[in-house]
Amino acid sequence: MSDEIDLRGLVCPEPVLRTKKLIDDESLKQITVLVETEINVKNLERLAHSKNIDLTSSKEGEHFKVILRRPERLVQDSDSDGEGRIAAASRERAGGVAESVGTVVFLGKNTFGEGDPDFSSSLLNVFLQTIYDSGHRPRAILMANSGVKLLARDSNVRPVLRQFEEAGCDVFACGLCVEFYGLKEDVPTEKITNMFSIVEFMMTADKVISP
Repeated sequence: MSDEIDLRGLVCPEPVLRTKKLIDDESLKQITVLVETEINVKNLERLAHSKNIDLTSSKEGEHFKVILRRPERLVQDSDSDGEGRIAAASRERAGGVAESVGTVVFLGKNTFGEGDPDFSSSLLNVFLQTIYDSGHRPRAILMANSGVKLLARDSNVRPVLRQFEEAGCDVFACGLCVEFYGLKEDVPTEKITNMFSIVEFMMTADKVISP
């Protein structure tokens, strides 16, 4: 079976959540999704990767057409007597964030605590630089609300975030927040995520640090 769903006009993370519901229906072998932006496509790519689903996308006029196909090996697994579903779940954990993902640093604001804005901003930079210089490598650094301002071109924190990226840490910003604060030109598309992914990272982390 297959299904097609038009998710244009929906606010993040609705496109990902609605697509996930369809993916969870194992009777659907192919899902076609219509979305508005490249950011939506990137979010669906991450979801597909975590579920071991094949994905192709194409731009059609003012929107994108995304096709998700359940690989034949997963189709065969889901038709077995339960052992296949266990194997599929194991693969999902290996490809996504379903199992514990170590330490996650969540930055819900662009300062370290409360206080003088300039000092608190500098203190956050010192905090992150200290983590890096001490050799600690969090699994991910996630930014939401005013925390996404840390990725602005003039941010004093952006260089250390780049250091974490180069060391293999995932650095993601909430897409809804990036749009709200007018930072779409500053934040690369591949660094934009959605609230569903942020929740998954935090709920499966061994530890979440939020200064």
